[in-house]
Amino acid sequence: MAAPYVSIKRLVDNSLAAMLAAIEVYNKPQMTYRDEVTVMLVTNAWELALKAALRRANRPIFYPKKRGERYRSITLDDALGRVSGQSLWPTTVDGAAVTANIKALSEYRDRAIHLYNAQGLGAVIYPFLQQNVLNFRDFLLAKFQKDLADSITWQLLPLGATAPADVVQFMKVDKSATMVAEVEQFIDELRRYMDAAENAGADMSRLATIYDIHMQSTRDMTSADLVVAVSPTADGQMVVRKTDPNQTHPYSYSKLLERVNKKRSGRKLTTFDLQAICWKENLRSEPKYAWKHSNSASHVWSGDAVAYLSSLDDARYDKLRVEYKAHTAKARRKQ
Repeated sequence: MAAPYVSIKRLVDNSLAAMLAAIEVYNKPQMTYRDEVTVMLVTNAWELALKAALRRANRPIFYPKKRGERYRSITLDDALGRVSGQSLWPTTVDGAAVTANIKALSEYRDRAIHLYNAQGLGAVIYPFLQQNVLNFRDFLLAKFQKDLADSITWQLLPLGATAPADVVQFMKVDKSATMVAEVEQFIDELRRYMDAAENAGADMSRLATIYDIHMQSTRDMTSADLVVAVSPTADGQMVVRKTDPNQTHPYSYSKLLERVNKKRSGRKLTTFDLQAICWKENLRSEPKYAWKHSNSASHVWSGDAVAYLSSLDDARYDKLRVEYKAHTAKARRKQ
């Protein structure tokens, strides 16, 4: 018997509905079990979206049928593995970082479902949840031309537009040794996902979003930023400290070139290629891509710059090389 037919449109629509439901739950004025329900819906939204991407690529979303049993659809972890393994991530979305982000939320979901005490971890999971919504929007828009923003007033959405103002947060937790151990174990899992993504050269700005007091996205989050102290005394306070949240553009020019070459599948780019596109598109004046301190002679670059530059094909760079070479030759003749 053939596997059941699953509509791509239905998968996408249900995925979008699950994410909208998650946002609605999170924004309720009074809601117990808020973080847990939100994360369950968010991970479900991703599972459906990833399966839709696999279906569009004519890849199976069911395990091989066993005799006497019904078909079983693949898990979220398997869907992530298959989308990554078959290069189905859009070029504008860093698959390694997004995978780490989803796995962090999945870890939290599993603990909530299996009766672990997940209370008090809201501030830890929030940066991952915030960035997840943005990643989901970019993924659905790139793969299926569905924009989450069309269904949301973003200015009224805490998950999309606001965040805790303090870079240091205090959370009351059960001060028992059991609770302390569970919290520390969860943090260790988050660090493991983050380290794996960073070692894979992922765009860490896709992993978690941290905001400063002006509600502006600040910078990539790495495991070094997740400094957690859990005290079994002092009224059971757990302190989460996110260090140095002020730099949005972590890459030097040479590091930018290295990251771009690692991500793209075409020929190896040179500094001349980057010079050409920076000249043609005036990228150094785009705050989204480049930033320069008033006392510095050079610019630094963002994860968005890596994603954009790695998404362009060889034909685009070859054309710009010719134009830039002609431009520089003309400039020399005028001297």
